[in-house]
Amino acid sequence: MRHIDISKLEQAALDIGWSAVRQTHMDALQNLSEDERKAYITGHNDWNLFQPAMLSLSHNKCWYSEAPIGNSDFEIDHFRPKNRAKNHDGNDTKVNGYWWKAYDWDNYRLTGALANKRRRDRLGEGVEVQGKGIYFPLDLTAGSIAADGASINCEVPMLLDPTDDYDVTLLSFDERGEPIPSTEDDYEMERVKQSILYYHLDLEQLNKERKIAWDDSVIEIKDAKQAIDDSPNEAAKRLLMKKCFKKLKNYVTNQDRAYTSVVKACILVYSELDGYGWLKNLVRTL
Repeated sequence: MRHIDISKLEQAALDIGWSAVRQTHMDALQNLSEDERKAYITGHNDWNLFQPAMLSLSHNKCWYSEAPIGNSDFEIDHFRPKNRAKNHDGNDTKVNGYWWKAYDWDNYRLTGALANKRRRDRLGEGVEVQGKGIYFPLDLTAGSIAADGASINCEVPMLLDPTDDYDVTLLSFDERGEPIPSTEDDYEMERVKQSILYYHLDLEQLNKERKIAWDDSVIEIKDAKQAIDDSPNEAAKRLLMKKCFKKLKNYVTNQDRAYTSVVKACILVYSELDGYGWLKNLVRTL
C-alpha cells in the first residue's frame, strides 16, 4: 500500500462540476425513505466520473493492494459504505450506511474487484470469506458511531486508509510476498490484521505476484553487492554504489511499477544483514 494524495482529486471535482452534481443528488435524497434512498444511490453512480483521475493518481493500480488493474477489473469503493455498514463482529453500525457521504469525492477509493468483493480465495487453502463489501469496522472504545448526516469526526476507523500517510507505514511484506504488520504496537497490529482480511491482501494470487517482485529485488540487491565488493578501488566502488543506488531507488519510486512497497520492504530487510550495511544510506532516501 502506497500513500495516495486524494486532495489531488479536488481538481477533477472542479473540472467535472461535481459540486452541482452532488447538490442535485443530496436534494433528491432528503425526501426519500431508507429503501428509496438506497435504490436511488445504487441507480445514480455518478462517482464513476472520477475513474480517469483516480486511475491516474495510482498509475492504474489498486489503492489497497498496489496490484495493476485492467480496464474492466476495477471499481470505485466508498471507504465508508454508502448503503449499509457492518462492524468487525458482524453487527450493523449503520443500517442505511453513510448515505450522506455517497457523493463526497474524498470518500472514494479506487480498488481492484478482488479487494472489494466478499469471496473466498480460490487459489488458497482457507475457507474464510474475505473482502471489504459492506464492512467498515470501527473502534467503539476510542470513538462512537456518527449519527445520520452528522460529522464523522467522532469515529475511529480500524481499516488502514491509503490516503493516510501514517496508515500506509503500518503494512509491510515478507519474502513470501505475504502481508505483515510493520509495527509491534498491539492496537496497530489489529488494524493491520483487519485490513488484510477486509481488503483480501493475503489473496494467494497477490502473494505470488509480490513474491516475484521480492525475488527480483533480491537479485538486483545481490548483483549490486557483488559489483561493489569486486570494485578494484575506492573510486570505482563509490561510482558503482551510486549507480546501484539509482537503480534500486527507481524500483521503489517508479510509480508505473506494481508492488513498489514490496521492493521497499525487501531493501529494508537486507539493509540489516551483514555485508549490506551500505543499503542503509539508500533506505534513508526512500
